[in-house]
Amino acid sequence: MSVAVKMPLIEIAIGSHGAKKKLYLVSEDKANAIETLLSDTEEYVDALDVFPDLKDPQKRIGITFRSIRTKTGLTQKQLATKLGLDQADVSKIEKGIRPIGKALAKKIEKLFKIDYRRFL
Repeated sequence: MSVAVKMPLIEIAIGSHGAKKKLYLVSEDKANAIETLLSDTEEYVDALDVFPDLKDPQKRIGITFRSIRTKTGLTQKQLATKLGLDQADVSKIEKGIRPIGKALAKKIEKLFKIDYRRFL
């Protein structure tokens, strides 16, 4: 039996001077670790050093997928129902284990008004 767990996430904006900022939702533990790193030095830390999963395109897609789901306040089960999937499939996508095909990406686009190519 699966159980929906709500984990509080903190939004982190990353961007260089004049560049468009990228937003990430991270756990409180990771946010505290970043704060510790930044408070001990005046230099910036590369997000890819802190979040190595962002280097992996499949995991980056999963992180984006999970961020959108949590921003909209949906549980994995609720999103699975809207997309015609099992909750286990949503979990696998978020972990970067299951890829998102074009048909599913287009369903996500329709549901969240986000360009489907972002998930391919």
